Amino acid sequence: MSQALSLPVFTAERCPELAEFLESCCAQQLSFEGDCPNYHSSMNHTHLWALEYWADHHAWIDLDYRAAFVDHIFERWRDRLKGLDPYRDAGYRFYLYEWMAPTISVVAETPTGFPYPGQPKFVRTPRDVMAPFVERSWAKNFDSEPWQIPQDRILEVIEANGGSISKPSAAALGLKVGALRTLIEQMGLDDQVNTIRKRFKRAPARFRIEPEPEFSYLCYELRLPVGYR
Repeated sequence: MSQALSLPVFTAERCPELAEFLESCCAQQLSFEGDCPNYHSSMNHTHLWALEYWADHHAWIDLDYRAAFVDHIFERWRDRLKGLDPYRDAGYRFYLYEWMAPTISVVAETPTGFPYPGQPKFVRTPRDVMAPFVERSWAKNFDSEPWQIPQDRILEVIEANGGSISKPSAAALGLKVGALRTLIEQMGLDDQVNTIRKRFKRAPARFRIEPEPEFSYLCYELRLPVGYR
């Protein structure tokens, strides 16, 4: 990446869609209700699926760029979080961890401490988490290319099927049911899907996924104390 350009400008000139995703990550709503850090993470985490999707199409999305992508989001979060209660009362823990896509999150400091199950392998920098993704193709996670389906089309089909996220909607999109649920989660459409389901008097679906207890994964942790500068 050119040192003469900021990351958002550099990205917008080469891939406007990824630039929009970057900004949405920086500006996403962050919530710290209650004392359970895993609940904080369930509200605040974002899978960086778009970063990996576009890496399949652009060679300039290398390890340096991936690390800069995370650093930029975390810097924006550091500034924004100064206006919330944990800044004065608790402090924060930022996370980047290895999942199907690299995943970012932030939780308030609590007596529980580390929020996730599984078997984390802590690393020193975001680069260490991102490094394995450089050799992975995002498309190979799937039997088909569901990531080419527009978000509006997914919501339209679910609406047409009365809020169903099972076989009728999946089949209409050319997907298996599991792939549709993964797509909704990774694209961050879960709130919109549950709004549709509510209109059809369906129970909300749970999409938020965290590492399973036996799962081993790379994890970077950045702890910020009360009143950090």
